[in-house]
Amino acid sequence: MSIMETIIIDGFDFTNMDAQNYYSFTSAFKGNKAEKARELCLSEKYLGSRKMDGAWNMLIKDMDGKFHLRSRKESVNGGFTDKAEWIPQICENLAAVPNGTVFIGEIYFPNNEGSRKITSVLNCLKDKCLDRQKKGEYLHYYIFDVVAWNGKSMIETGFADRISYLTQPSLQNLEYVDLAQYVRGQALLDLWSSVISAGGEGIVITREDCHYLCGKRTAWMTLKMKKELAEPIDCFVDGDYKPANRLYDGNSMETWPYWENYKTGEKFDTCQIEAYRNGVPVEPVKKPYFFGWASSISLSVMRDGKPFHVAWLSNITDEFKRDIIKAPEKYINKVVQVNAMQIEHIDGNYSIRHGRIETWRDDKNPEDCQYSQFTD
Repeated sequence: MSIMETIIIDGFDFTNMDAQNYYSFTSAFKGNKAEKARELCLSEKYLGSRKMDGAWNMLIKDMDGKFHLRSRKESVNGGFTDKAEWIPQICENLAAVPNGTVFIGEIYFPNNEGSRKITSVLNCLKDKCLDRQKKGEYLHYYIFDVVAWNGKSMIETGFADRISYLTQPSLQNLEYVDLAQYVRGQALLDLWSSVISAGGEGIVITREDCHYLCGKRTAWMTLKMKKELAEPIDCFVDGDYKPANRLYDGNSMETWPYWENYKTGEKFDTCQIEAYRNGVPVEPVKKPYFFGWASSISLSVMRDGKPFHVAWLSNITDEFKRDIIKAPEKYINKVVQVNAMQIEHIDGNYSIRHGRIETWRDDKNPEDCQYSQFTD
């Protein structure tokens, strides 16, 4: 795998540009979310489109006409891995766009297998990635922003003007490239409702005058609008858990304190980045793995008199991750109220997606947590 060299277009370094972060409307706002959503949508100041369940990637066509693909995160060795050769069908589709063009979008599978499956394919070696696409389904690219066009940087250009380039003839009717369809006003409110009703991820809305906010999460400029359950679901901790994943792949490699020698199993609680770069067989590992904790815990409800699994929860405290293994009696059969982005209905069974604990219900027991909460 090759590390991308610095690519400058119109004086701006796109290779090392920080991705814009989205303000999360549903988790941050404490008022009436439905009323606020209606207010934002009907203000006519926002443009929005559906959110794809894919993997964020920037696709660059440099001034010499060569394509480059990078993700949000740097590789463990530093720098961004260039994976344009992993998606040749997408690059071929975009061959007619002018040099000096940069797109922001999501790599995805049309059958909606989700971001985790996509990431696992993109993280393969090139030949294996291409082989998996050939034997299964080819990756597509969903473009939702244009931050450079024909050698001109548009980082400081308003959002409405940037996305106007999505109407360019060279982007139309492509087999492996899809374009975000933006609406505003009542149509935006209707879109949010229809996407959620169809079980979609939600929508993303952006103020029409918003510049591309590199590395920032500015309130009320660009927002994710997802769904939360109207009423929390009562579940109980059934004692099952998932062990922690091993490798850490976040953005804090330079200071990350949890490392392991993958040959001897010896662990280090100080940063080993220099040793890693010098060839010592050490790797950064996730905190729960380092301490032997769980990564997520299982929640159930009662169905036909028996526990029935409905959710995996990962956004829990370190104490919870530790004690579900070391002192499970503290939590097993305890009842929690859970809120989530959505309820999934797959193969006739309901489950909770992206759940989070609202509160502990010491006044309830497992028999109070009935599956009928999903069906009534």
